[in-house]
Amino acid sequence: MAEEQLVVTSSPKKKIGFFSAILVVLGSTIGVGIFLRSKSVLESSANNIVWAIIVWLIAGFTVITMALALVEVASGRNDNLGMIGWTKTFSTLYLYKGNKFFMTYLYLPLTYFFMPYYVILQFQDGISGFGGSTNFGGTTAAPWIYFAIGLALTVWMLFSAGISGRAGNIQNWIITSVKFIPIVAIIVIGIVFTVINAKAEGASSLWTPVTASSLFDKTKTQFLGLSPFLGVFAALGGIFFAFDGFYVTAGMQSEMKNPEKTPAALVIGLLSMTVLYVIIATTMTLGGKTGGFYGFADQLANVKAGWVFGVINIMISIGVLGILNGFSIWATRFVEDLIKEGEIFVPVKAYRYLKHAKLPIVGALFCLILSLPFMILFTAIGAYAYIDATGYGDGYGYKIGELLSFSDLMANWLAVFAFAYICAAIIGAIQNRKKHFVAVQENKHTIWAGYTSVIIILVTMFFLVIDPFISTGIAAVRYAQGDDSVKDALIGYVSTSILFIFYLIVMFLSTPIEKAIAVNNKKKYDRILSGNICLCERPDWCPCRLAELREKAELNDLVLATYAQAR
Repeated sequence: MAEEQLVVTSSPKKKIGFFSAILVVLGSTIGVGIFLRSKSVLESSANNIVWAIIVWLIAGFTVITMALALVEVASGRNDNLGMIGWTKTFSTLYLYKGNKFFMTYLYLPLTYFFMPYYVILQFQDGISGFGGSTNFGGTTAAPWIYFAIGLALTVWMLFSAGISGRAGNIQNWIITSVKFIPIVAIIVIGIVFTVINAKAEGASSLWTPVTASSLFDKTKTQFLGLSPFLGVFAALGGIFFAFDGFYVTAGMQSEMKNPEKTPAALVIGLLSMTVLYVIIATTMTLGGKTGGFYGFADQLANVKAGWVFGVINIMISIGVLGILNGFSIWATRFVEDLIKEGEIFVPVKAYRYLKHAKLPIVGALFCLILSLPFMILFTAIGAYAYIDATGYGDGYGYKIGELLSFSDLMANWLAVFAFAYICAAIIGAIQNRKKHFVAVQENKHTIWAGYTSVIIILVTMFFLVIDPFISTGIAAVRYAQGDDSVKDALIGYVSTSILFIFYLIVMFLSTPIEKAIAVNNKKKYDRILSGNICLCERPDWCPCRLAELREKAELNDLVLATYAQAR
């Protein structure tokens, strides 16, 4: 079979040099994940710093090998669809459709649900460093204050970065200039307090040894918490969240002066980031003793430097805004690409406007209209129907601990599924080496790096998937035996299991529903497989031919034929 050329040729004037490419990798990936997940990684490693560092190194190695394999994957397309386009090119129709529904109807709206809440959380911590109140005066409306602020941030990002690439770039430069400051500051603070703690308590107090009891802790209700060996997989899941987003840089080779240096830029950038993450996690563990930056709060306050804790947290909050900024630049554009391909359906007037518009206004409106119900619904569920499973406490306001724990639950599953879909694309790219159904720029690292990353990630995902179901059984048995202390844990495990099933339903049940709608010829889905053009294949929407086809009862056969061709 002849190779299908899907690469869109970019401008011949390459603008990104080798060093700039490394900075792009670092800037696109470093975010708030290290600050939110370092503590959980340490806890999953039996609070042993050496074990935690090993897990960080495994995760870094996995991400580097995945990035190397993605260089070839990304060369097969050059558009705004990202991993959706990768699965469309290198995987099956069913997986592509599942990825489309995942990214559009889960990843997109849920990111606008929980990411603004992390901005608010870090800003509240910043206020606490200056001695300010962080619980909204004790009002019971705190969850809806969170919602209102989160909605304002979402609207701002969608209609600034989401519409104007220039505005997004300006905001990115501002945020990037700020977000590296807390990283350096935390490393310095960690080293200082490590030395202070070692002098005061002795070097042996800085780390917790792995004992026989910690190798298997039968008091735990979580399956992956029974042993640090199982905890590796829980820790890897959290670390993947910290690395989430690195894959957007895999396609930058089309913009580099020397495309052949793309693998080297990715390796150096991600290796540097892995080392940086290990240093940050180590200093926060040894200096703060908890594995997280919050461990420095009291120590800084004791030396009259609580304001430092405040300033750094505010800068971290700004860094989280950078994630929203970058995501908004991409989200509005990948939505419009899907609309143009007939994969998302909008009113005819909106489609006509989109065809001639220079700015992705339709994409921004779609993102907002789609995300708003999710934000309202999940704010209510998180605040009033979930538990404070992560231990945020009441310091952030009424029911905010529950809301943030629910946000963590959403974020973890999104990262896991995103990595799984990337694995599917890599497997397809490896198969493409034999079948040559897509023209790509072959890379010598694709085979070994692809297999390595896919095996590690899929094994990790397997344990993460079975964990809540087995943990539910363990907690249910103990609860049935009269142990009321496991009630909250049981609720958390059941919720995690239900959420996983919900994600699967949205991703894979939507495809046969979409097909059934096409077959049944519902009016508003007339364009479902026609690429958003009329069935007489004119460049603009034309209802004339549809009316004729309806009269002749020929529409169903034509739509089915189009679906068969798409397969």
